[in-house]
Amino acid sequence: MKSEQATPFKREMYELGKTYERLARQAGVEIRLNTEVTPAYAAKENPQALIIAAGSRPLVPPIKGLDGDNVIIVNQYYKEKAKVGNHVIVFGGGLAGCECAIHLGQEGKEVELIEMRPALAPDANIRHRPLLLAQIEKYVHVHTQYKGLEVTPEGVLCQDPQGQRILVPGDTVICALGQRSRTDVVEALRDSAPFVRVIGDAAKVSTITNAVYWGYWAALDI
Repeated sequence: MKSEQATPFKREMYELGKTYERLARQAGVEIRLNTEVTPAYAAKENPQALIIAAGSRPLVPPIKGLDGDNVIIVNQYYKEKAKVGNHVIVFGGGLAGCECAIHLGQEGKEVELIEMRPALAPDANIRHRPLLLAQIEKYVHVHTQYKGLEVTPEGVLCQDPQGQRILVPGDTVICALGQRSRTDVVEALRDSAPFVRVIGDAAKVSTITNAVYWGYWAALDI
């Protein structure tokens, strides 16, 4: 949720995290920051219940050039705003990519959005999606059914729906190609307590709303 602080129309989601932290402290919850829960740590603490909310990692496929200096992972955008040029390519048209593209367009950037599928943001809330697409139409140049082949200093080389190779130009590429659950953490800790629940992106990459619901129900089950 840290990345939400960079997007004005999502600032409330960042504040939600701060609110939950404050409420947890008021309820007497001990919060240990900068602490990695390993199997050894769990064995030392010997908990009766363990809720694994380890989240997900950005999905960065082995596409040539995606590790280049002109590429920023969408989750890290809030740390690297100074590196973003005036002509930006958002590589990935899911919910996170669309929201990032809108924000960049609102900041006055020229924005190209590349998506391999025919539709944008299929993971968006059904009520939210029409509003999202209206903003995309206002601020963003959209390239659907474009398959990204290579990232270069000049932009992203793509294959269009007709099979032709086309360079989508831009000086900065935002990688928004999805998330992957931290299954290695989950598997390492799965037997670390009598009661174990996996919630949020650690269980299935989804939304903040679903993560909150899963956390609530996991706590009720203890």
